[in-house]
Amino acid sequence: MMYSLIFTKIQDRESVGRFIDKSLQLHKAPKIQTLKVELGPRCLVDVDVSKWVEKAVNEGVKGLNFKLLWRGEPTSFPKSLYTCDTLVRLGLSDKILVDVSFQASLPSLLYLHLFNVVYKDEDSLARLLSSCPLLFELSVQRRRRCGQDREDNLTNFTVKVPSLKRLCYLTLWLEKEQELVGREQQQEQQEQGQEQEQEQVQEEEEEEEEEEEEEEDEDDTGSLVIDAPGLTYLHLLDYWEDYCSVVENMPCLDYGCIYAPNPDEKIMRRVSSLRSLKWSSSEATAACCNGVEFPWLTDLIFNAEVTSYWLEPIVVLLQNSPKLKTLTMVTGGCPTSSWNEPSTIPGCLSSHLENVKWEDYEGKEDEKQLMTYILANSNCLKTVEISFIATCNLTKCQKELESMPRVSTSCQLLLEYVPGDQLPETTLPLVNPYEYFLRKPSTFSLKGV
Repeated sequence: MMYSLIFTKIQDRESVGRFIDKSLQLHKAPKIQTLKVELGPRCLVDVDVSKWVEKAVNEGVKGLNFKLLWRGEPTSFPKSLYTCDTLVRLGLSDKILVDVSFQASLPSLLYLHLFNVVYKDEDSLARLLSSCPLLFELSVQRRRRCGQDREDNLTNFTVKVPSLKRLCYLTLWLEKEQELVGREQQQEQQEQGQEQEQEQVQEEEEEEEEEEEEEEDEDDTGSLVIDAPGLTYLHLLDYWEDYCSVVENMPCLDYGCIYAPNPDEKIMRRVSSLRSLKWSSSEATAACCNGVEFPWLTDLIFNAEVTSYWLEPIVVLLQNSPKLKTLTMVTGGCPTSSWNEPSTIPGCLSSHLENVKWEDYEGKEDEKQLMTYILANSNCLKTVEISFIATCNLTKCQKELESMPRVSTSCQLLLEYVPGDQLPETTLPLVNPYEYFLRKPSTFSLKGV
C-alpha cells in the first residue's frame, strides 16, 4: 500500500510543524508515493523539514516536492535525499540550498525541477546532474533583482546530461516576474495581512539602500552551457541575456521555444536542425537569422512581442525555411511595421506551406500586405485561419481578406472573432511561471519521446 501527502499554502506560524509531524505519524502504510510541502512566508523558519524528507526517503518515496517561501535563510536537505534510489520526481523551490558536496546517486530520477533555489556552488549543480543517469526532463527557473548580484551563487549554469530529453530554462528579473504574476500576486499579498506588508516594506527599503551603496558589476555576464546529445525539446527564455553556448552534439533536437532579447547567430545555428520552433522576435532577430538556414523546419510559431520590427524577421524565416508547412503568427498590439516585398519568393511558399494561422489580426496596412503576399504566392495552401482582435472593424477586415487573390484554389479561409467580453483577463503567457514550467512540456507532441 502506498499513499500521497500534500500540504500546500500553509501560512500558520506555530502549528505547521506539529500538524505535518502528526500526519506523517498517523499514516502507517509502508510506502510514501508522493510528499508535497509548500510553506508560506509566515511559517517559522525553525521547522525541521529535513525530518520529513528523511522519513519520506526511508519509506521509498517516488515523488518529492518542496516549496519554502519563509523569510529565513535557505535550508539544506539531508544527504539521504541525494542518494535515494526510489525517487522518480524531485521538485525544489525557493529557500532551499542545493548542497551536494559529496558523491550523489539518484538512479531512478526522471524529472527534476529547480525553481529559484540557491546552489552552494557550481560543483554542487554538476554533481547533482551527473548523479541522474536516467534524467528525462530538467526544468530550471532563476531570478534576480535589477542591479544586484545573482542570488543563486552561480555565474555559469552547465547542463551536461547525456540522457536528457527535455530542458526548460528561464531566467527572470524579479520585477518582470511580479509583472507576469500580476493579479495573482496582489491577491496573495492581501491574504498575508498587514503585518507581512509592513515587513515587506521594511525589506524593500533595506534592499534599496543596499542597491545605492553597491556599484553595478561590469563583468556580470553569465553563461548557459548545454551538453545533451539526446535532447529533443528545448524551452529557453533568457531575460538576463546570458551568453548561451550550446554544444553541437544535439542531433535529436526536434522542438525549440526560444526567447532571447539579443540573440546571436551562434544560438540560431545551434538550433537550426529543429523541426518545430516557437520564436519570440526582437529587433536583433532578423540580423541573427539572416545567414542561418532551417532545412528541416516544418512548424513555426512566431510571436511578434509587441515590437514595430516584426515584418523583416518573419520574411527572413520564411526565406530560410524551405520545408515549412505550418506558420502561426501572433501580432496583437504591435505598432505598424514597414513592408518590403522580398526580391524572390520563399521556397516554402512555392511548394510546402499548407496552413497559416494568424492570431490577434487587426487589419493594419502592414498585416494586409503580408497576408496578400502569402495568399498570392502559396501554391499548396489549404487553410488560413485568422482570429481578429476585439477592437478591429470586423466587417471591413472580412471583406478585405475575402477579396485577396489566392493562387491555391483549394485554400479555405476561416475567420474567427472574439468579442471583448470573452477575452481572457490577461494575455500574458506566464500567469505563474512556477506552474507554467511544470505543465508546459506536456502540451506538445514530441516525436521520438
